[in-house]
Amino acid sequence: MGDIEREKKKGFDWDYMADVLDKKAAAAKYQIAGFGLGGALFGFVARAVIRELGQEKGEALLKGAVEDFGRARGRRIAAVVKDLGEPLSFKNWLIYSDIDSSNFDPHPDLDNDDLVVKAGECTFWNGSRELGVGEYSKIYCKYVDYAILEGYSPDVKLVLHDRHHVGQGEHCTFRYIMKDANR
Repeated sequence: MGDIEREKKKGFDWDYMADVLDKKAAAAKYQIAGFGLGGALFGFVARAVIRELGQEKGEALLKGAVEDFGRARGRRIAAVVKDLGEPLSFKNWLIYSDIDSSNFDPHPDLDNDDLVVKAGECTFWNGSRELGVGEYSKIYCKYVDYAILEGYSPDVKLVLHDRHHVGQGEHCTFRYIMKDANR
């Protein structure tokens, strides 16, 4: 008896389900990693909004929503830092950020006393691209990082370079500037 026939006749029991976890671990390569499903969801929503409202109005609506979301995330991180009695330093933003850095494969470096981070494998971008909506998900990427930092602390300046989602390299480069002389 095959699996489908068995499930329809007998339903489920623990003996039948016993190998699910082992097989699921072996099938991990088929899963969308990290927050890739969030990227894909955003892409599908963005596509629907733009189809309904047109590119200009749709992107304006999405931009506002992404910025609201980003600022809320930044305020949440700031509240955590403040509740711990810590200053709203950039270092604390890195420590208490609300997302696991494994979602980005970050490669940090220092340049002229700025922190420069190259993010190669972004699960948000990869997940949206895998499901065919990467073009729409880049709207999120275009606005969210500035808004998160705005919600956290106006002292942090961010400059984004080399955006792989727009064909500028195989990674995104984030330059974080805190030193007054570099602003």
